[in-house]
Amino acid sequence: MKLKDSRIIAVIVALIALLHFALSPREVKQVSPARTQTTESSRAARRAIVISLDGLDVRYLRRADEFSLKIPTLRRLMKEGVLAGVESVYPSVTYPNHTAIVTGARPDRHRIVNNQVFVPPTSPQRGVQFWFARDIKTETLWDAARKRGLSTGLVSWPVSTGAGDWNVPEIWKPGTSPSDSFPTTLAEISRHARPAGLVEEIAERVPDIYKNVTKDEGDDHRAHWAEYIIREKRPDLMLVHLFDLDHTEHNRGPFTPEAFAILEKVDGYVGRILAAAEQAGTLSETAVFIVSDHGFRDLSKYIHPAVVLREAGLVTTRDERSANVQTQTVVTDWRAYPYPSGGSCAIVLRDAGDRDAAERARAALEKFNEQQGGKLFRIVGRDELSKLGAFPEAAFGLEATFGYAFGDNHSGEAITETTRRGTHGYLPMPADYRATLVVSGLDVVRRGDLGDVHMTEVGPTIAAALGLTLGDAQHGALKLR
Repeated sequence: MKLKDSRIIAVIVALIALLHFALSPREVKQVSPARTQTTESSRAARRAIVISLDGLDVRYLRRADEFSLKIPTLRRLMKEGVLAGVESVYPSVTYPNHTAIVTGARPDRHRIVNNQVFVPPTSPQRGVQFWFARDIKTETLWDAARKRGLSTGLVSWPVSTGAGDWNVPEIWKPGTSPSDSFPTTLAEISRHARPAGLVEEIAERVPDIYKNVTKDEGDDHRAHWAEYIIREKRPDLMLVHLFDLDHTEHNRGPFTPEAFAILEKVDGYVGRILAAAEQAGTLSETAVFIVSDHGFRDLSKYIHPAVVLREAGLVTTRDERSANVQTQTVVTDWRAYPYPSGGSCAIVLRDAGDRDAAERARAALEKFNEQQGGKLFRIVGRDELSKLGAFPEAAFGLEATFGYAFGDNHSGEAITETTRRGTHGYLPMPADYRATLVVSGLDVVRRGDLGDVHMTEVGPTIAAALGLTLGDAQHGALKLR
């Protein structure tokens, strides 16, 4: 063989080796130096599945035997990994906490301060939620994944519309709820899905996907969406939000037979989602995270602060007769107004510098509370809200006594009965009011109950499992080795 020929052959062999390296599965990533001291691991999972079970108070899992819960999937994940109670960010409602999970930041940083967007009471009330990922002002898990060339799938994850590679978003027509009209909600979801046509693609490939939809249950089809994306698209990061448990707890109460029954059903959906990863051949290289956003409390009555503020002259209303001859009380002017979130409530000023309005509002609410025996709520001052990273635009806040929550009536009685039997949103400090974290799978060596952690530690832990970092996280990752 001539020297020239041998050189050509050597070049060809080198090119073949480079091509093989480029086309082979990517190497497992190293945990970034900034996180090494928290993970104590040089390996990272290739993939992560994060399943949020909305309203899963950790007491369901810590007392699973006492409640005789038939939840084999969750029991297995706990046995193979770790369990922790999670202190929520404030207010302890769905959207601020799901955003804390994917950012590692509190609401004053990520700016998702409540479920609903505050709309001045003199404007049309459209019931708009914080649906869009563009409203988040800090780095998210899907941002970090994209930087590293990792793909992301999302199903009904709050505040994620417009994000990820495959996304069946949580969004519905303003002024309605997800259960009001499923065809209308599905049309809105389809219109915002990513990529366009994803919802139709799944429905075509999964027969009878919506056959089990009712006004009270929808996790069956949400699980189908997740299964399809995991099985057919094989994302590196999968985020899924299931919320039938939360819906049931609101309507029937937490820790009731109805809540136990729905949790057992949801456990089956979790099992199906993990089975889809096994079918895709990815489960063995996946870290699994079961998360929730808040604990739950019993509820019996609503407090309506706007009624008190109206009587104090800070809210002005008039009665209007509509076309269907119904009389409606509308707000025509305001200086201070409530921004409720279940067991908590911000008091917002039309003019942030109106100290007189702030003082009058606080005095009126304190007087009303005293007239009721001083047991309805307490004032949460601006300094305390700032320490909690909550309601950055509020003059002050209100924290309801357990059993009460805040409503949005501005006329009628200031305290009303409610048919709803459970709620959340309260200050997250009580030890018996915790969300849930379960971590299992690749690189999880620790076992047992970690005790309590903070919601802002969850996102960095998910990121570290994939060798990522969250630039705006306020805590490091948990030690799982």
